[in-house]
Amino acid sequence: METRDHSFWPFTPKVSIISALAVLLGLLLITSALHTFTGWPADTSNSTVLIGIFILSLLPIVLAVLNVIIERGGSIGYGDLKIDFSKIQQLSNSGFTVPANIGVRGQQVTDSGTSNILETLREATSSGVVVIDLEDGHAWWETRLLVLISGAERLKKPDKIVFVATVEAKQQAYLGWARPGDLLEQLLKEDPLYLKSFYAARAAAAQWALLGPLEPVPPMNNYYAIPPAPAWMQGTLALNHSWMAFSTNTGLPNELLAEQLLQNELGSTIENQGGAKHVNMVHLDEIFSPVLIKKQIDKSWPDEQQTNALFAAEEPFIAITENGKYSAIVSTQSLYNEVLRGMMANKK
Repeated sequence: METRDHSFWPFTPKVSIISALAVLLGLLLITSALHTFTGWPADTSNSTVLIGIFILSLLPIVLAVLNVIIERGGSIGYGDLKIDFSKIQQLSNSGFTVPANIGVRGQQVTDSGTSNILETLREATSSGVVVIDLEDGHAWWETRLLVLISGAERLKKPDKIVFVATVEAKQQAYLGWARPGDLLEQLLKEDPLYLKSFYAARAAAAQWALLGPLEPVPPMNNYYAIPPAPAWMQGTLALNHSWMAFSTNTGLPNELLAEQLLQNELGSTIENQGGAKHVNMVHLDEIFSPVLIKKQIDKSWPDEQQTNALFAAEEPFIAITENGKYSAIVSTQSLYNEVLRGMMANKK
């Protein structure tokens, strides 16, 4: 048997079901043998005995359910189980909503124009949660989404990306959330040029990173000249965009160089060729269905439905909505704690 250490009921659901069937068959055989050889139970009490056998056979399943509830920190019943959203608001994170197409809606961006997206990218990658509003399905291109996701995956922040859209005239309707690494893996499969541009940008940025910070230019020492590309540097993308690699004001490397180069490459090879694809609700599911987490708790639901949704959640975070509109993402553990506090307060 496959067991789990330190559990109230250490066996898996599959073993629990098999155990319940085995108990049922075993008790039926024993009862049948007793009836044959001893006449017990009497015919008048057969129904009662069979009901008792059925209830006993459910014991392994009942124990398995109890174990799940105990491991998740909950309890049985709905009378005292209630999520107080007013108390968990401070624990939630609504996130930073990125402007459509990273601040340059509907325009191709190449070369010097890529600097226009850097400030927005810096804001996005300084937040733990980023919200992508697809609006009516014409607000975002795959290429711009790839730039944002690539930066989030590389910098490990934001660690959650939420998708919303306008659905039946309702703005910011919740569609799902996912981790940047999972999204990047799926999106890179959509076009061979995405994968080629991604690796070219990462390789070019890595070469410039080897140079380290620049030295100030005398005599004022307040200007940093970007040196010519070293002889060992390779690749057109790295050689032709040295001006992107450093800040001439600080001499420090451009922390978003990989994403700026990626946008340049995608702009020239896809966007300027008219090949940019819009991301709408249907296409979002086509690309990200394997990794998109759609579970939510809506403030308008009855207490029992909210509690069911909470205990059914397998991820450490869950989206909070209000009449289907995205509100925030919150730790499921925080919700468990608030439920338990509410129960204790009610008992007192």
